[in-house]
Amino acid sequence: MDPHNLRHFELRLLRYFSVLADELHFGRAAARLSMSQPPLSQQIRVLEEKIGAPLFDRNRHGVALTPAGQTLKEQVPFVFTQLAHAIDLTRKTARGQHGKLEIGTVSSAMVQLIPEGLRVFSGRYPQVSWTLHEMPPPAQLQALREQRIDVCLFRMKHNDTDLASEVLLYEPIVAALPATHPLCRKPDLNLKDLAGDPFILFRLGQSRLADFLYQCCLQAGFSPTIQQQVFEVQTVLSLVAAKLGVALLPASTQQLVPAGVVFKRLAPPLPEVPLYVVYRANDISPVVPLFLETLRGLVEHDYGPSGTSEPVNEERIEKVFTAREP
Repeated sequence: MDPHNLRHFELRLLRYFSVLADELHFGRAAARLSMSQPPLSQQIRVLEEKIGAPLFDRNRHGVALTPAGQTLKEQVPFVFTQLAHAIDLTRKTARGQHGKLEIGTVSSAMVQLIPEGLRVFSGRYPQVSWTLHEMPPPAQLQALREQRIDVCLFRMKHNDTDLASEVLLYEPIVAALPATHPLCRKPDLNLKDLAGDPFILFRLGQSRLADFLYQCCLQAGFSPTIQQQVFEVQTVLSLVAAKLGVALLPASTQQLVPAGVVFKRLAPPLPEVPLYVVYRANDISPVVPLFLETLRGLVEHDYGPSGTSEPVNEERIEKVFTAREP
């Protein structure tokens, strides 16, 4: 049968056929379909012509299914089930409850909020598949502009008028020390106390968080001795645990609780660092708003409204970035 011939008639004709196959009586079937008997008989003949085989045996004893009609009766429910499934998926896609989400992130963001957000999001929208892409912020922004990812997650501010961004929360900075470090006995540390230690940093020039923390050291009166520059927060903690240096990290990394590492507060504290979510302002994907809504809800629940609105922090951060090296 020519598929073109089915395009306009198949579903309606299959519905007529299905009712008649149940009733095996033209009068009763026509009544169920709210139509008269002659048009129903005519439409069944149209379907038989399209299929190229008789579907009903009409005789003076009544109406019976032919072998071809019996086969079609068994197959029709699959057609309507698949159609219902297709319509359901289409509606869910329109609501953002079905689809894909590509997420760019930095390793320091993959603690506490973001993993919990992914868990909650997956529970609410199990038919949305998501993929994490760990990459530095510049690579994230490029991938976002090229529509290879849908959402960016990173520290510090990046100005781009073509993209929308918002702060999810602010975090204190803490010092990570080897457990055997003499300064572990102090209740609080001044950043300058670490001036003589080698530092493990995220890669300067590729991480604005690393650039910011480096500038904080300069403002504290010393140029940090860099032992190693790395990309991943787990690598930072592993090197600190191996007594190869100290590090400055967002407070949420304390959740990782690595053996051999002690976290210490800094007094006076450094400016808190933000966690940004960035996305295309004109994105038509309905999945992105649901993911953002999930993250905002967790922040509100776990951190309160102040977790997303402390503009003074941005001012302090900018002052650190614009300060001169001593």
